[in-house]
Amino acid sequence: MTQRVITNEDADSTIEQFFRRPTQVRGIAKFEKILDAAHTLIAEHRSPDISLYDVAKAAGVATGSVYHFFPSIESVFIALVQRYDELFADLVRDIDPQDSSAGWQDLLVQHTERSREFINSSPPALMLIIGPLRTWQSRLVDTVGDAQISKAMMESYQRHFILPEQPQPESILHYTIRMLEAFWELSYQQHGFVTDDISRETNRAMIAYLSLYWPKYLPPV
Repeated sequence: MTQRVITNEDADSTIEQFFRRPTQVRGIAKFEKILDAAHTLIAEHRSPDISLYDVAKAAGVATGSVYHFFPSIESVFIALVQRYDELFADLVRDIDPQDSSAGWQDLLVQHTERSREFINSSPPALMLIIGPLRTWQSRLVDTVGDAQISKAMMESYQRHFILPEQPQPESILHYTIRMLEAFWELSYQQHGFVTDDISRETNRAMIAYLSLYWPKYLPPV
């Protein structure tokens, strides 16, 4: 298996293609305020038919301030995808097994169910990550985000289990996330959200794939 883990340099070069991320405190606050406004507008309209002017008005900032960070409304959507992926990473990183006898399979289900709760509660995340607002450009950024999520999952596992070093855990976990997105995208197309049935099938597929490389019982830390 050919493996390559996405680095921070990869992430930076990908993101720099689409929008300018501020480094100063005031700029960061304005940047986040713009994303908050875009998130709310998508949730309200359930449509891509919003403009940078609409976002600026909702955020209470000058349109020029929005253009300073984002050359187009599509770049705002891409920045939201990155934000959602960071939230997913934070969600799974902090998860611990619900009981001391839980295996890695149980922890995986906790990871996916926590993530499903979040995406089903956020129509903009549904639309941008697995729905009609997904574009080739946003997929590139989402690939970087998925690598961050896989790293967070690995950190969660490593607190409790000794993972096989080969294949690289971070790499195969990244592959399982892409499997998850394919299942969830189908569920969105059919139902408008990620259903219980699709979630169960997703977990089975992810566990079956990881079981090709991980034993049923991983040694505890």
